[in-house]
Amino acid sequence: METSPNLRCLLITVQGGQIILPNSLVVEVLPYATPLQIETAPHWVVGAMLWRNLTTPLISLGRLIFRVTPAADLNSRIIIAHTLANDSKLPHFGILGTAAPRPLNLQRHEIIPDANTPEAERNRPGVLSWARYQDQPVIIPDMETIEAVLQPLVRQA
Repeated sequence: METSPNLRCLLITVQGGQIILPNSLVVEVLPYATPLQIETAPHWVVGAMLWRNLTTPLISLGRLIFRVTPAADLNSRIIIAHTLANDSKLPHFGILGTAAPRPLNLQRHEIIPDANTPEAERNRPGVLSWARYQDQPVIIPDMETIEAVLQPLVRQA
């Protein structure tokens, strides 16, 4: 089966930069609401909210990837994303964004690995790949690693 040269994605702006997610992972975009705190969570897990009768953790990729301080982490949207794992306790999580995501219909050749990423930055937690789109840096987040941190937090709640 031949794969399509088009990738339907969403460009999501977070504090500090931009990420790209496949359209199929995004469930809903909500206005920002203050989450409930999770005491034992890492600094980039902002809290949790009740969404579709499930405790849904909210994360800040600005804090995790771009090292934005919590005081500077302004958010206006919650992007609800499917998880990759088949886990009934964690079917979704929220990503804090600064604006509504922008839909993209990418050609595969339009997104390329970012060869200019310094060696020290390449293995940052939460990053699957540093890339470029229209000569702008973008992040492809490491969803599996993020989910691995969130799973025990949801089980405690």
